[in-house]
Amino acid sequence: MRAIPESWLKIGYNLLFTVGFALTWPYLTYLIWRRQPFWERLGERLGHYPQELKEWLKHPQRPVWIHAVSVGEMLLARVLVREMRVLKPDLRILITTGTPTGRRVGEPLLDSQTRMVYVPTDFYYSMLRAFRRIQPAALILVENEIWPNMLWRARKMGVKVYLVNSRLSRRNRRLFRMGRTFVRPVLQLFDWIGVQSQEDMGRFAIAGFPQERLHLMGSMKYDVAALVADHPGKGVEVREAAGWGEGQIVLLGGSTHPGEERLLAEMVKGLKGKHPELRLMLVPRHVERTGSILGELAGTGLRVVKRSDLVREGRSDPEIVLVDTTGELRDLYPAAEVVFIGKTLTGTGGQNFLEAARHGRAIVAGPHMENFMSLRREFEEAKGIRVTGSVEELGRVVDELLSDKKERDGLGRRGADCFRQHLGAGKRCAEVLIAEIAKSRLGFKSLDG
Repeated sequence: MRAIPESWLKIGYNLLFTVGFALTWPYLTYLIWRRQPFWERLGERLGHYPQELKEWLKHPQRPVWIHAVSVGEMLLARVLVREMRVLKPDLRILITTGTPTGRRVGEPLLDSQTRMVYVPTDFYYSMLRAFRRIQPAALILVENEIWPNMLWRARKMGVKVYLVNSRLSRRNRRLFRMGRTFVRPVLQLFDWIGVQSQEDMGRFAIAGFPQERLHLMGSMKYDVAALVADHPGKGVEVREAAGWGEGQIVLLGGSTHPGEERLLAEMVKGLKGKHPELRLMLVPRHVERTGSILGELAGTGLRVVKRSDLVREGRSDPEIVLVDTTGELRDLYPAAEVVFIGKTLTGTGGQNFLEAARHGRAIVAGPHMENFMSLRREFEEAKGIRVTGSVEELGRVVDELLSDKKERDGLGRRGADCFRQHLGAGKRCAEVLIAEIAKSRLGFKSLDG
């Protein structure tokens, strides 16, 4: 099939993007309204920036533009910025994000050398205004951010584009291949792509990314999990507030999805006759489900106390603590002996389990870990995780770990060893990026004089 002229692609994309944006505008408005005052920083999404940022951008050293769309990507950006600053302390960085939560997670990065704004919407004129104002020395996209107008504008201005910590699922690979006539010209606009695993390398090449620009760097998610916890002693505090002493064994359900809370509670109920020391801490992925979860657990016969009520209850030793507060999961892993990874029984894709591994917890999961297959394989090869095929098998594995402290501790220790062995992707990416940007036409060597 003949290649479609790029001018046609641009016209077609901008037409479809505008129509799609207009059709989804009411829904998008509703989502933004739920999370923040609608008009807050709206200008930034159209490429209009406050005067303070305009003054900051007048500095002769052009900033490196790093885009991290939301919370997970912003945590990766925090690792990358830290490592790049080790190599070049005076590096000027502009970070863009797409969500208020991503902005909050990125706030610890802000200093005299770092600014953060919302990413411009991928309209032609929004990107034009943003690039003319920012004039970046380089554009670094975290994970799989592909916005055609952003990439076209970067090439027009001679700005190199780097994609870091990227992975590609089988589903996305198929989608790229199905639309390769339209997508392949856009994928060619990346100058350097840092890929998480060897499997992803093959998928990227099949999908149409330029094979000579693919580089195996490992996963920066390990480095994110190694970031210092916000409140390192909170897990122990919660355990003590519940009245759970050294004699209790805590199973923590992390980032659980609908249906999993009831399944875990029923499993604990069935095991309590043999293991009266077993307790359950549930940390649902979406805290707004607290009311419905309490309703589901009411029929189990187990006593449930919400995390927010622990102090009032006064160390009452409930069978279940339901965490109804946000942003605490990574601080709670030290409170558990066994960790169940949510979205692996009733959901699809799974959740990241690296923070549990960092703390040496015994990790168990259901069969659905599609979004973390490379990490799963690494840990299964190291015998640092137990993946089960059903709720019944999960119960048998938990029973085994409760009965055998040596095996429970060994599983956690092997997971922690695997975790430590895979650290360093952030540092490797930073070394390459600093060297590549210095060589580019807009790099900071020439701009620093």
